[in-house]
Amino acid sequence: MFNSKTVFVLGAGASAEADVPVGNELTSEIAGLTNFYVEHFDDLKTGDAQIYHVLKGLASSDVDKWGDNRFIASGREISEAMGLAPSIDTFLETHATNDEYVLIGKLGIAKAILSAERNSKFAPTSDGTKPFSMSSITDTWYRSLGQQLFSGVPSNAPASAFDNVSFIVFNYDRCLEVFLLKAIQVYFRVTQDAALEILSNVNIVHPYGSLGSLQSRIEGFVPFGSERYSLHDVSKRIQTFSESVDDGHILENVRSQIADAETLVFLGFAFHDQNLRLLDDGKAKVDKKSNIQNVFATTYGLSDSDTKVVRSQIEYMLKGRPMGTRDQYSIDTLNGSCSKLFAEYWRSLTA
Repeated sequence: MFNSKTVFVLGAGASAEADVPVGNELTSEIAGLTNFYVEHFDDLKTGDAQIYHVLKGLASSDVDKWGDNRFIASGREISEAMGLAPSIDTFLETHATNDEYVLIGKLGIAKAILSAERNSKFAPTSDGTKPFSMSSITDTWYRSLGQQLFSGVPSNAPASAFDNVSFIVFNYDRCLEVFLLKAIQVYFRVTQDAALEILSNVNIVHPYGSLGSLQSRIEGFVPFGSERYSLHDVSKRIQTFSESVDDGHILENVRSQIADAETLVFLGFAFHDQNLRLLDDGKAKVDKKSNIQNVFATTYGLSDSDTKVVRSQIEYMLKGRPMGTRDQYSIDTLNGSCSKLFAEYWRSLTA
């Protein structure tokens, strides 16, 4: 149970412990998916066939918009650029006015992440009849999160585990949601429907969108790990940075979480400028107010000098200036995995 108002900010690195490709692995995968090479009019030699057929269908069905497309060339250009892109998100933001790049990039993201879910530690059994086994995630931060969330929570009030907790998830995958769904069932011995009801009231926002709902009764349902989906429909749920900024509901939700938080936990977050701009309230320094008392952040693989930059980024996001001697908050960073952060600050996180 978390005693202070705690916001978890999840970046791509948080999904790495679930065996979801992140960083260069993801951009490399998208490079392969979008590297279209076609012979004899319709003989696809390289690139993903599912994405290619979506593009082909759009070209024939929406001639007014895509009749003069250069999809194959655009796909190759995206593929080549992935070798330089810090992430697919930053590339799409750079080319936000190029409709073809944005369309193909979103299709690439959707296909790559759907495949990643199917091969992750949270994938259901091969026949799809049962969810993942809890034993598969014992060495991950998800298990630690569950332990801290549920400790001290009475069995007749499982929803109270989330009273002080919310999540800002910059990832497209649903690893967090599928974990929490089963964890609630297993720990409190409730039905899936009851767990879904609890989960539906947890504040989880995906600033860049996600692949779809895990609830079959909700429009946009996409089963975790399933191969039955409309790739084009899924890709429409993905947003670029510009689209997120223009979405008042998302922006308000993200910034209100930060404004109300007393503890801020960054897990696997890369601290890209565009992501920090989403978290920042955008106010002038004199108008910034923060209730934050403690910040914890993983800085896996960063040098000491880059870690200092990250600390400065957090300070400016919260206060618009460097931390002063009179400031009543702390920033703790750990150059390690998300699971190691939980181990290092086990008591501090729930104090």
